Amino acid sequence: MLKEKYPSTEDTRLILQNNLKAIREILNWTSSDLGNLIGVTKQTISNLETQNSRLTKLHYIALRTVIDFEIENLKTTDQDRSDRAEMLLNLFDESEKYAASENKSLDFEQISEASSLIATTSTVKNAATVIGSLAAIIGAPVVAALMNSKDKK
Repeated sequence: MLKEKYPSTEDTRLILQNNLKAIREILNWTSSDLGNLIGVTKQTISNLETQNSRLTKLHYIALRTVIDFEIENLKTTDQDRSDRAEMLLNLFDESEKYAASENKSLDFEQISEASSLIATTSTVKNAATVIGSLAAIIGAPVVAALMNSKDKK
């Protein structure tokens, strides 16, 4: 059986879709920029961000590919922005793992609020402070995993 580079579930795709604008903002992309990168119109990006269209598995793979590529490029030019983007992706991954391990449903609203806070902070240090203060809300294991991923840099 082949292993997927970007395995996704409905929840995984929904998390990315709900937080696409926050990722775009950290990476300094317009909807037109992102659309050009994945071969769709800016209207398609707008429809995805406003939930007027569903994020398909193909969209998910394309988005993760260009996002991961940009994060790697930023590591040589803007490490802080790269770290904040990675922190955001880790928030999505860890939230999903935590919900599964605790047999809970994902709280998409909390994830979106936390991602907005990360996106609007000016540094990864500020983002870590904000996320650390949310431990009681988004779950201490999620915050601990995020802090560990940040400290490995």
